[in-house]
Amino acid sequence: MLALSLSFAAQITDLPGLSDSDFLQAIEWDRSADQELQEAAAAGNVAAFCKAWQSCRRIADGNAKSGASKPGTACSERVLWSQHGFPEEVGLARVLIQSVDGPIKASGVTTRRPVNKPAVTWSQRVQPLVSDLTVAVRSLESRPFALLAALDFIDQSGHLLSAGQFFPLWRHTLSELLMWPTAIHPDPTVPDDVLVIEHGEIPFVGGLVFRDISNSANLVKTGRKLLGRQLVDQTDGDGTPHAAIISRLPLWLAPFVRATIAGERHKVAVWNDEQRLLLTNVVDRAILLCRPDGRAALTNGLRLDSLPVLLAAAELFGLGLVGSTGDYLRAVQRSVEGKPPKKNRPEIATMPSSQSDWARFALLRSDLSVEADSVAMTHHLPLPQLDVTALGHSLIHGDWNLKLKLGDAAVELAEEWSCVCWQSDPDADYIELQMAGPGKLRVERLVLLSRKERFLIVADSISGVPLADAAARTRSAGSSSATGTKKSSEPVPQRIEYESRLTLCDGMVGSCDGTTREGRITGHRIRSRVFPLAIPQDRVHSTPHQFSVEGNELVLKHVAEGSGLFAPLVFVWHPERSRVEATWRPLTVTEDGKAVGPDCAAGYRLKLGKLQLLISRSLKKTGLSRACLGYHSFNETVIASFDSNGDVTPILLVE
Repeated sequence: MLALSLSFAAQITDLPGLSDSDFLQAIEWDRSADQELQEAAAAGNVAAFCKAWQSCRRIADGNAKSGASKPGTACSERVLWSQHGFPEEVGLARVLIQSVDGPIKASGVTTRRPVNKPAVTWSQRVQPLVSDLTVAVRSLESRPFALLAALDFIDQSGHLLSAGQFFPLWRHTLSELLMWPTAIHPDPTVPDDVLVIEHGEIPFVGGLVFRDISNSANLVKTGRKLLGRQLVDQTDGDGTPHAAIISRLPLWLAPFVRATIAGERHKVAVWNDEQRLLLTNVVDRAILLCRPDGRAALTNGLRLDSLPVLLAAAELFGLGLVGSTGDYLRAVQRSVEGKPPKKNRPEIATMPSSQSDWARFALLRSDLSVEADSVAMTHHLPLPQLDVTALGHSLIHGDWNLKLKLGDAAVELAEEWSCVCWQSDPDADYIELQMAGPGKLRVERLVLLSRKERFLIVADSISGVPLADAAARTRSAGSSSATGTKKSSEPVPQRIEYESRLTLCDGMVGSCDGTTREGRITGHRIRSRVFPLAIPQDRVHSTPHQFSVEGNELVLKHVAEGSGLFAPLVFVWHPERSRVEATWRPLTVTEDGKAVGPDCAAGYRLKLGKLQLLISRSLKKTGLSRACLGYHSFNETVIASFDSNGDVTPILLVE
């Protein structure tokens, strides 16, 4: 009688070097385990055990050939959804890909199989994968990606393998799972998606795959608990993922989808009704963050293909209704496959945009087509991140950089921004973020996306800049009291130096070298014009401000004196306005019949063919209305258009 007993009752820290027969005999089986399986294990008969285990799985599948009918899935294809979460496992991922796709032929080389040479069988094709997985799971170091792939492969295809292939992989996978750590030690360097796999998906799926072993239900329960807690903790009540996981959203979503598929395969529920509805809503939100090329938005430079996991999730949760996000996902699939999109542009039945204060995330979107304009935005860090898509093409991606200097002192950005205004209607989506600085200093970042006219406005508003001490300013300028000039103790306006940067997506080229200060962005089948409204249009007019292109960045710089400034940029990519003449100019803003300075209020007019825009912003509060081009308003922000009669039609009014 062996002293060692192998079960999931307690974590095992080390396994002695048992023979295969002794290993089988040491296993403690669940009472529901197949009798033939237990007898073969008790006898230490490896061949009989493999036959009994594989027979049980064939019966459970209901079809002995079910694993072979889908060789891609049988080779752990779904595990590849998480390959970017484990960059150190690139070698194993490559073997997985080759097992899914079959042997790779050299480009341009055609070969014929000799007449007498037999075709490569499925078992022979997956032998490199079986060998690599067996070596990986018996490694001394922890390899979560390898263990996950081994579990999935055994579950999907274990009954198709020969005994010589199956048992070593089965034994070492079980051994690794028996020693798998259950305690969670917080580590900020470990991404949330990796945490979910290690302490949620692996225990849950491992408990299902080895359900015949004693106390496997505890493993299933542990994994299910972590999955449920992470789902609730990382998402808003409407399914909006927190901004902290947006950059790796497909990686984070993958283990939830795989666990759901495994649960349905083994007829074990992963979620209660509320959790399943929440996960469905998360998938719904994630679909709208899938670009028309199938890649995820806001990935911070990581090229994540989100389409496979989203397609599986949409099928799993029934997101296939006409006009829904599932319909958009199918359009993306057509686009990725090179098929032409449907000609009709979807009607806006419901607003495709969303915003969450808790998640610190907003999605501004024109419609649910693959040609839609969109702005995905996170604001949980000192620099907000933008992902702009125009006509279905990626335009801008990355940090919305900001540098602000008051006098000689640089303003330190806060840890995060707060959303102080959100508006979504049939005309446009608008969001305004605010960062409160020292004293009354406020920095607001404004984004408006037109739903119909194909333009985007991004702007920074600086207000509440305190006055500077006159004596200190005089000393910094190098003035001497010997001049006999009496120094004033009156405070004076400060110098404001502002700089903003936006990064263009790969394939986009920016230029700003024309006769005017207009900028242009060009790429494959997309052209956008950029107008820095606060800078004089003609280059012959001198200005301390600057709009330029440095590498792949659009750079906007302003210099001002006073209590604030307003710096807007307008992007226009409407195909009918790519060549029409453009004019813009600053407008005089008046209050009670008197003009006010640009640090109190600013207004601008842009004429682009038939499109004429009015943009004004009040930087100081007042109890009186202010007028700009004859339009009186008490509102802080006004964005409007002019009709053919010259009448103003408001697009956005912010009190």
